[in-house]
Amino acid sequence: MLSGENNENQEIKMLSELDSGKYSSYSKEWEDLFGHSNYFARIRLKGINGQLRSSRFRSVCWKLFLDVLPEDKKQWLNKITELRSHYEQIKEIHITNPRKAAGQQDLVVNNPLSQDEGSLWNKFFQDKELRAMIHQDVTRTFPEMQYFQQESVRQILTDILFCYARENEQLLYKQGMHELLAPLVFILHCDHQAFSHASETANPSEEMKALLNPQFLEHDAYAMFSQLMDTAEPWFSSFEREIRKGKEEMVTAVPFARPQDMGPSLAIVSKVNRIQDQLLKKYDTELFMHLNRLEIAPQIYG
Repeated sequence: MLSGENNENQEIKMLSELDSGKYSSYSKEWEDLFGHSNYFARIRLKGINGQLRSSRFRSVCWKLFLDVLPEDKKQWLNKITELRSHYEQIKEIHITNPRKAAGQQDLVVNNPLSQDEGSLWNKFFQDKELRAMIHQDVTRTFPEMQYFQQESVRQILTDILFCYARENEQLLYKQGMHELLAPLVFILHCDHQAFSHASETANPSEEMKALLNPQFLEHDAYAMFSQLMDTAEPWFSSFEREIRKGKEEMVTAVPFARPQDMGPSLAIVSKVNRIQDQLLKKYDTELFMHLNRLEIAPQIYG
């Protein structure tokens, strides 16, 4: 009997040591990434060399690379709190429920049949169309991954993209934005999972608790996506014609132009055309000529 108790105690001790070792490894990785005075240059080099792929703090690195977090670690907690509070305000403004405000509004203006611009119901129906368009793309996001088939995850993606569209009326939502957002959400989720497992056996630092809090996945993803879009926005901005000083400037037709050079264009189309027409032609002439013979436009594969 005593022998059995000793064996059980030894097993408990071994499991405890194993769990402790897991947290020690987790904490050591944090220190290795962020514990040096020149930490930013170090993680940047790791990122370039592909050494962050298995990191349990990949989302923190991405926040730094996207300027969501400042390099000064002393400012991290204040900055992340500020960004999360900002997203809460954005959601409160843009995600409206006209029924909740029914007693506070003039029913002549605020009713389901009203076309008044100030009507919450009018805004609600306009928002419904935009959300339906976003949700249609969201449901097609990485169909091979079970994580993105969860309705709660789809709701997060839809809310973030909707809020971004309403905050950026000049751009709104464009197809493809969901594919930029999804990896950000997934990396945050993976890091939160790793944090939860490590927290079961030890008490993590205040920085870890704040930056890796699963309750703020949506908030942090919105901040990261907004920063990413500062760079990616031109890819989605149409420039087929501009209206300046009341005059419409038409795109000049190019003689002997190919189909991919005609009609409405996007910055991303211009970019892939340059890759094929200049870079590919320079570095792989045979492939360039093959694609040209088959009349395969770069938009098809780029």
